[in-house]
Amino acid sequence: MKTLDLAKENYEWMVDLRRDFHRHPEASFEEFRTTDKIEEELKKMGIETLRVTKTGVVGLLKGAKEGKVVALRADIDALSVNEETGLPYSSEAPGLMHACGHDCHAATLLGAAKVLSTMKDELQGTVKFIFQPAEEVAGGAKAMIEGGVLENPKVDMIFGMHIWSDVPTGQVALQPGPVMASADTFDLTITGKSAHGSSPWQGVDALTCATAVVQGLHTIATKVNDARQPIVINVGTFHSGERFNVIPGKATLQGMNRAFTEHSRRMLPEWIEKMVKNTCEAYGCEYEYKYTFMCSPTINEENSTKLAQESVGKIVGKENILTIDKAMGSEDFSEYVQRVPGAFMFLGGRNEEKGCKYSHHSNFFNVDEDALPLGAASYAQVALDFLNITK
Repeated sequence: MKTLDLAKENYEWMVDLRRDFHRHPEASFEEFRTTDKIEEELKKMGIETLRVTKTGVVGLLKGAKEGKVVALRADIDALSVNEETGLPYSSEAPGLMHACGHDCHAATLLGAAKVLSTMKDELQGTVKFIFQPAEEVAGGAKAMIEGGVLENPKVDMIFGMHIWSDVPTGQVALQPGPVMASADTFDLTITGKSAHGSSPWQGVDALTCATAVVQGLHTIATKVNDARQPIVINVGTFHSGERFNVIPGKATLQGMNRAFTEHSRRMLPEWIEKMVKNTCEAYGCEYEYKYTFMCSPTINEENSTKLAQESVGKIVGKENILTIDKAMGSEDFSEYVQRVPGAFMFLGGRNEEKGCKYSHHSNFFNVDEDALPLGAASYAQVALDFLNITK
């Protein structure tokens, strides 16, 4: 394929970009250097750029003929993780690391932009290259959408991808329907009455109550929710007590929930509060409860996915397009596909012989850079086919 050949010609350039981004990771909404670099590279290609947020940039490539608009999206922020890979291009920013592959996403989408910029005369329509900040805090997509990224011109279809450590290099996972879960958070403060540890009857033990709440929450997934539609309720932090011989008068908990259906997602705050309220009443405690909806489930639209499967099959071979289990992790790409048809793909980056075998968010996370031209060509081919084949 022409797109793959062009992507391979730019392999070393993409690797250099990826390693530059990896060496200089930036936190969510603080990706100033990264965005400057991306904008610089797009302008070199003759692609018009627009800052949608302070650290979110869009490249606009208009084809030789009028037509539809396709958007290609990559996220660009890093994680608050200390890198321990020992790679020569390891993070130079203490406490920050591209431990989820967003450095690859940025380089790959720039690769696609370079491929398509050389094929401008073959494009019937417009390509939007969306370089989005702050995916890791589930706020970047919403900010970009509020900034008008899907408008002027209006996007007809969007395609995104994520490098994936569970899929071998050379293969991709691309399927219709739910592919990633929602992600919503809750904050809970339980208040009792502190007392001397030798006289527990003189106080109200918030720690014991909170422990019962945690145990109760874990029954919701199996006893309240429809078990055929899996959910996860995770209590990530639990703080209580100040001294070994004092009955704790306060406990604070934070957690994050996952779901694949809107029904389960919308019911979760109600189910949780009912459990908390009844448990606190039983233990004589009071509570304060805050629930925050952050990130919807990522659901691939059927027609967009079918087109993407055909396009990506031209790059990796149809036999290398996999169907995998839904991921309980989350992606704010979901915000885009709630508004326009689209599909999200998992690009294989696992190669155990190269040490690319660790999970996302690991201190040792790394990817097989041979995946970069496959990703760039897949982006480009989906855009080309949507604009030139879809009626």
